[in-house]
Amino acid sequence: MKKCFIALLAVIASLLGCDGPGTEEVMGEIQLSSSSKDIVEIDADGSRESIRFSSALDWNIELSADWLTVDPIEGGPGPARISVSADANETQEVRQTVVNICSGTVKFPITVTQEPFIPTFELLDTEKEVSALGGEIKVRVHADVDYEVKIDADWIKDPVSRAPRTREHQFIIEPNPLPEERSAVITFCSGMICKAFSVTQRPAGTEADDWKKDAFVHRSLAMRFTATWCGYCPNMGSAFDLAKSQMSGSLELVSLHGGGSDYEFYGTDDLANRFRVTGFPTGVIDSRASIPNFTSSSTTASVAMEVAQETQNAYPSKTGIALNSSLDGTSLTVDLSLYVKEADSYHVTVLLLEDGIVGYQNGGGNSYVHNDVARLALTSMSGESVRIAEDYQIWTSTYSATVNSKWNADNLKVLVYVEKPYGDQPEQAEVSEAKYGKYGDTYIDNCRVAKVGAESPLELR
Repeated sequence: MKKCFIALLAVIASLLGCDGPGTEEVMGEIQLSSSSKDIVEIDADGSRESIRFSSALDWNIELSADWLTVDPIEGGPGPARISVSADANETQEVRQTVVNICSGTVKFPITVTQEPFIPTFELLDTEKEVSALGGEIKVRVHADVDYEVKIDADWIKDPVSRAPRTREHQFIIEPNPLPEERSAVITFCSGMICKAFSVTQRPAGTEADDWKKDAFVHRSLAMRFTATWCGYCPNMGSAFDLAKSQMSGSLELVSLHGGGSDYEFYGTDDLANRFRVTGFPTGVIDSRASIPNFTSSSTTASVAMEVAQETQNAYPSKTGIALNSSLDGTSLTVDLSLYVKEADSYHVTVLLLEDGIVGYQNGGGNSYVHNDVARLALTSMSGESVRIAEDYQIWTSTYSATVNSKWNADNLKVLVYVEKPYGDQPEQAEVSEAKYGKYGDTYIDNCRVAKVGAESPLELR
């Protein structure tokens, strides 16, 4: 009786495949690579994952889920690799299926799990105060769901119908004719979820309308292409400092450090290519002309000033710049108002600069003070394209960025420069020592530098 019971247990074990004779040999027909797992996780947007294995026999794939693709679906003996890819999961539930690698009588299961779709719907900005003169505001929305926009005031206009998932909306604010402040709410709704954006407009008479008849303060911009390894660069730095001091605040500077410099700026190459810079140092004035590094720094300064003055005489500014900025920890916000007298297509570039960086400079020693160093671009290096359809408009925009915590917050400043096409204006090129070029058919119409945290209102003369 006891012998019969033991024999019965042996038969059961054999049927279940548990440690019976030949079990290891059968299971060994599929061997998963050490770099692969039998559980695969795919994100909601869909991704591609590879599975490596070896087979002693011909193999094929068994799959039932229609949202999953496996390639290839069959193969021969030896090492093999299959790719598992999924369509985007548009449901808010986890999807799971099993992919079987079949070889002979063996099915090796691979469990595939896909994350659910988690909808995103949020405003990146929640409020804005605008001038009594009105203008344009932007509201940034991060959403991957459909939504609608509602405005509770007739003095705010949405000039363009936006498609779902648009990241930025533009609204036109009409001038405030009332002697008191007014406010409105722009609401973004997706189903039962709504997000509110508050607009407050200052009362009439709080801001002068003189900018339409008075001239803007015009500032030129001198770009210096430089590097800490460049032994001749301090000479041009001294020249530009001299030019700025002699032009009574009508010249601003930016130092663009190239590759290999201790303060390399990622946008330098783009600008160097545009202005056909072939060596450091090189100066570029108002996106119109480049100047070499003369032996005498006073000569370099003189040529830079002549080109800048030529710009200001020949091309009176059509734009005026007002800006405010704030730094909360490492979060930088820049609010820009652009006053535009002439309808045209402009390009607005916003950079973050740092002064007072003490460090090495070839030709200047280990305690050289680097000023006007470009650190961060808040726009592309070609600038944000701004189309002004009518004369005498105010365009506004808000920019944000994360600042490196190692930079000295007390020495940070914002540079904004605006480029305008020459259009029908004849190009002026009368400074003989300068090398004029066609750099995209635009020139710098105006620029402004303001310390981070300082209020910088519109300047008229």
